[in-house]
Amino acid sequence: MKLNIANPATGQQKTVEIDEERRYRIFYDKKISQEVEADSLGDEWKGYVLRVTGGNDKQGFPMKQGVLLPHRVRLLLADGHSCYRPRRDGERRRKSVRGCIVGPDIAVLSLIIVKQGDNELPGLTDNVLPKRLGPKRATKIRRFFNLSKDDDVRKYVIRREVKSKKKENAKPYTKAPKIQRLVTPIRLQRRRHLRALNRRRIDRIKEQKAEYDTLVQKRVAEKKAKVAATKASHK
Repeated sequence: MKLNIANPATGQQKTVEIDEERRYRIFYDKKISQEVEADSLGDEWKGYVLRVTGGNDKQGFPMKQGVLLPHRVRLLLADGHSCYRPRRDGERRRKSVRGCIVGPDIAVLSLIIVKQGDNELPGLTDNVLPKRLGPKRATKIRRFFNLSKDDDVRKYVIRREVKSKKKENAKPYTKAPKIQRLVTPIRLQRRRHLRALNRRRIDRIKEQKAEYDTLVQKRVAEKKAKVAATKASHK
């Protein structure tokens, strides 16, 4: 069985192949998102705790969270379901997926390190990889750099250096994401303008309703006067 192990703390990932069944038998009958102590994998794994995040069986079918079975089933999947990508709007399709309970037919098991042990693992815990992409939303940038509301978020966007693939000797340039939910003076001005339009529309509707009510009262009074005049003429 291949174990695809990732360490979110360092950003590293490594695939380990284990042939002895007695070592990886600890994962049998475990479900996705369950945590397992990895002591039986070897002495270097002592103290480590791993969480099951998914996997594939020997035919390549992916494990699906929520399917509490240790074998493959065919499910009617739609947009929003995992293990399925619709090609048309409203399309549904019956697809084969593997249940979320680990068994001997699993070829690749995906795991993440939840708790680190005493020993360092080369390729997983020995190096911290820099984050390629930083946060994009304004509130998340403030939380990431511990900023206050007075600080300008635009100065703290993480930029990355990019080299042109078409030109060999091209000068490298930097790219930065467009900040989402950023409140700028233009945004506040636009919000004030929209509120003013809304107020004007409400005032106009009120005026039109007052004019209409006045007209209706006038028509009703004219009708009453006409009826009264008709009755008076008959007498």
